Amino acid sequence: MLFDPVIPLPWILLAALVVLGPTVVFYFRSGKRLGSVRNVFLLVLRVAALLVMLAILLQPYREEPVPVPVREKSVLFAIDTSASMAEAHADGKSRIDAARDDLAGAGVLDDESGRYRFFTLGEDAASISAEELQFKPADGKSTRIDTAVATILRNANHPPPSALVLLSDGHDFELIPPGDTARRTRARGIPVFTLPYGTAESGRDVSVRIANYHPHTFVRQKTQLQVFVRATGCPHETLNMDLLLDGKLVERKTLETGTQSYHNVSFTVSHEESGQFEYTFRLSPVTNERELSNNTATTYLNVIAEKIRILEIEGTPFWDTTFLRRSFARNDKFDIDSLVAFTGDRVRPIRSNPERVAAELVPPAKADDLAPYNLVVLGRDVQKVIGTDGIAAIDAWVKDHGGIVVFARGKAWPEGELPGAELPPIEWDTSNARGARLEVTPQAGSVPAFRLLREVAAADQFPEIISFPATGQPKTLATTFSVSEDQAPAVVYRRYGSGQTISLGVGNLWRWVFNPQAEYDNNAYDRFWDQLSLWLLANGGVTPIEGYSLRTDTANLPLGETIRLRFGIHGRDAMVAPPSISFSKDGAPVTNLVMTSEENGMLHRAEFTPRETGRYRAEVTAPDGKVLGASFIVFREDLESVETAMDRSYLDELSKASGGRLLDPAELGPLLSDLMREAAEQTPLTRRVSLWDRAWVFILVSFLLATDWYLRRRWGLI
Repeated sequence: MLFDPVIPLPWILLAALVVLGPTVVFYFRSGKRLGSVRNVFLLVLRVAALLVMLAILLQPYREEPVPVPVREKSVLFAIDTSASMAEAHADGKSRIDAARDDLAGAGVLDDESGRYRFFTLGEDAASISAEELQFKPADGKSTRIDTAVATILRNANHPPPSALVLLSDGHDFELIPPGDTARRTRARGIPVFTLPYGTAESGRDVSVRIANYHPHTFVRQKTQLQVFVRATGCPHETLNMDLLLDGKLVERKTLETGTQSYHNVSFTVSHEESGQFEYTFRLSPVTNERELSNNTATTYLNVIAEKIRILEIEGTPFWDTTFLRRSFARNDKFDIDSLVAFTGDRVRPIRSNPERVAAELVPPAKADDLAPYNLVVLGRDVQKVIGTDGIAAIDAWVKDHGGIVVFARGKAWPEGELPGAELPPIEWDTSNARGARLEVTPQAGSVPAFRLLREVAAADQFPEIISFPATGQPKTLATTFSVSEDQAPAVVYRRYGSGQTISLGVGNLWRWVFNPQAEYDNNAYDRFWDQLSLWLLANGGVTPIEGYSLRTDTANLPLGETIRLRFGIHGRDAMVAPPSISFSKDGAPVTNLVMTSEENGMLHRAEFTPRETGRYRAEVTAPDGKVLGASFIVFREDLESVETAMDRSYLDELSKASGGRLLDPAELGPLLSDLMREAAEQTPLTRRVSLWDRAWVFILVSFLLATDWYLRRRWGLI
């Protein structure tokens, strides 16, 4: 028995003397006439009650052992099995063999407790046993660490993982920041510990890849053909880049690699006639180059004579309206008609094409009024110009006829009983503007307009613009293409019915025109709207060509990926049955597919995944008997065998951001001991069990005092 006194023990002893002493004296004095037996009996009752109450002040207790339950824990191991792991490690072994040796040295591969779980890491993650891991080759085609980590977390719940150990050279092709990947693991309380493999050197190689794709350009229009040049292990080299048209040299440029790995090279071309033209970029090889097949890249340029027609509607004119109209007007691709509200009920029609100035331009009242246009751009308060009927017409044009609407200045009409409530992909509060700078999201990485912003932002000093806060979340099927610095939505895209909408919750983009780092005639503002419009048209299968058209979503396809084709009908009757599309490679037939019909037979789609590299051509026979064709190149992209340098900084940042750290192989064993210590059987804990706060103690005190009182009264002492 142990004690935990309420007050210090000397004070309890003093209290005992103060209480018990007078009690003994009083009882002997008052009980003399009762006789010694009765007097002693009463004294014993009273003293016993007092002693029990004094014992309560000591708070007696006892201790009993409490067993600690065993907590199951596991450690996850992700072993990179991509092709770059077959390269040499610092000790001369292959990287994957070095990783296996480190696991074996830490006793991981021989552990039979089931606490260690293994995953391969490449394009995705897959579970693997320790026995299978010892013979697994490094033959993965790519490395996508973020995707693989997400898969591992979904499939690693029991036993609960205490950490993820990543054995890799850190060479990731997904281009997702390591901090974003670390957020996944940190949310689950799983730190990432990384073991780096490889060396800082890669094989010497230069490669060229098409940087932009033009669905179509126009006769006599100057068009930029751009490529990315990647120089791996080739500092301070002088390279020649040749541009060939149908195999004949058109222009040559010289490139100095310096110390940079990536370079942009562009050529400006134009054509006097319409048609499809094949352009090839050819890069001169360097000494001891590792791979020569990636020194050339081919693309196709589609030249047409028609123009894209745009309708701009603005109820509250501002600088944004003026600059956007002028940007489209000076671009040879576009004809823009504008309906602009002025004072009162006045609406001013403006046409960019002088040949169409005399034609009447009136606000649209039904969906058929919008049929001549490929794109509609909305400013603010458009109900002043087109009324509720016009808003309903635009909603029907997008939803039922595959139209495309751009909300260029946030909210296009006030909230209320107006139609078209579902048309905007998100709602903005345009009364509460604030300064901002745009950031491009990973979802917009394949959109040329936003890829352009990401590329030029580092070199160009964009003036600050304004953004409008969203009043709600993006609607169903919406995708955020750009965010402000506080990660709030800034540009949101959405499929709506058979059409598309994109809403820019920003203003003052026109200030980009005056960026001091860019030329006025080739500024980022004009290029942004040019690329965005072309992407929207291509993404919706829209073309300015009257009649029938066949379009691909790219002219350069990495082997293993899928190309998407659209056969569109414009200004003609819909087809009764979907057409058949044929594919050939280097002139030899490959396969035939029946396209899938959409939009009441006005649009047909097909997807094709080539199995070999080469020049391909897709052909469709239109109802008028004309054969329409589209060509594309399929190439092999083998970055795993070219880019083999270890990315130690990526692994270090990933581990630190997740709560782990970068390891040396010798640290693996002690780390696992620390991580698994919680899973071992623990020393029992002790629990304090009090002995004084029991019902029988208080009943005993009450009984002793009550008996004392009763006998004293019975015997005449009270």
